Amino acid sequence: MDWQKELDVFLADFKYKNDVSGILVCGSFITGNPSKRSDLDVHIVLNESVLYKERGNKIVNGLLIEYFANPSREILKYFKWDIEDKSLMAQTQFATGEILLDKNGDIKHLKDIALKEIEEFYQDQEPAMSELAKYHLWDMADDLADAFENNKPEFDFLYFNFLNNLISSYMSTIKMPYNFKTILGNVNSDIVRKKYLLKELPDVEIKNLIEKCIITTEKEEKVELFQILTNKILNKFGGFEIDGFAFKTNL
Repeated sequence: MDWQKELDVFLADFKYKNDVSGILVCGSFITGNPSKRSDLDVHIVLNESVLYKERGNKIVNGLLIEYFANPSREILKYFKWDIEDKSLMAQTQFATGEILLDKNGDIKHLKDIALKEIEEFYQDQEPAMSELAKYHLWDMADDLADAFENNKPEFDFLYFNFLNNLISSYMSTIKMPYNFKTILGNVNSDIVRKKYLLKELPDVEIKNLIEKCIITTEKEEKVELFQILTNKILNKFGGFEIDGFAFKTNL
């Protein structure tokens, strides 16, 4: 699809075009391998004098355009929040996006910041997991085993929610960005890692276990693999024993 034509039509009718200082296009149409359901992600950088922001969607000749209109100061907030959430989604969009317009150099500046923050993110301090976090991982594995042994109808619902929490906790601890929609590609696809500027997971055993946990369909194997993955992660950060666990805090 010739997304440029559709984007030109959209921008011609954009109601705030007098406030636009830059345009950046990102997503799979830029990084590669778009599907028939892919939309075109467009960041519209507004002049710093504006007192509004807007996001929305518009279908132009069958192409869904998702746009984000913000002044630079608001985008920098998104960068900050994404670092705090360990996602780097906004940074990746700007780092990999294509600049179509940049009147004042705002987008180039945001690109430079995004690339610097991504690089610094991977150079963070030595990873460690708290005892309370370890308890939560142990508790999920125990609850999942209970759901399996008692043939609870919500087992699969629990399994995938627990698995998401388990992987999220591990990725947060090793200080790597996590998106549940791209995690399988993160562990088994060089193309996906390149597309989203992801680094390969450092522990091969854990990486392979994550893949197995995601793709297995047998309930018994789900419980077994989940327990193995939980133990691997716990042992990676000093192990955990439920007997004697205590977490004391001041009132």
